[in-house]
Amino acid sequence: MTHRAETILSTIETLLTGLATTGSNITRARAWPLSSDALPAITVFKSDDIRSEEDSVDDFLVRSLEVNISIHVRETTNLETELNQIAAEIFAAMAADKTLGLEYVFNAFLIGDSEPIIEATQNVPLATMVSGWLISYQHTNESAEL
Repeated sequence: MTHRAETILSTIETLLTGLATTGSNITRARAWPLSSDALPAITVFKSDDIRSEEDSVDDFLVRSLEVNISIHVRETTNLETELNQIAAEIFAAMAADKTLGLEYVFNAFLIGDSEPIIEATQNVPLATMVSGWLISYQHTNESAEL
C-alpha cells in the first residue's frame, strides 16, 4: 500500500508535467544541481506533514502536508521574470482543483513563494525559487495508506 502523502506528491508531479515553460522537466529528486540542459525545471518535494488536532475526529486524522515546488531557471535576460512566469503557471495548475482530484484531499492552497536565489558566479546565471503549498488531507486512525 502507498502512503497518502506519496500519492499526493505523485499527483502534483503529474499535474505540473507539461506546463508551458517547463514542459516535462519535472522531477521528485532534490539532487542539486540539475543539468543546465534540463532547465527550466521544477522539483517537487515533501516538507512537514503534521496532524491537525482540532480537525481530527473519531476514526479519521486530518493532516497538513507542506509541499515545496522548487523552480529552476538559467541564462535568461531577466531570471526573476521567468521565475514569476513559472510560479504563475504552477498556481493556475494547482488552483484549478483545490482537491487535486483526490477524494481524501480537502484543500490545497499556496503558502507563498520564497525570495529568488540567484547564482551569478558561474558562466551561466542560475536562479531558484520555492513555491510552498499546504495540502489538507485525511486518513483513518488505523492507516495512512490507501
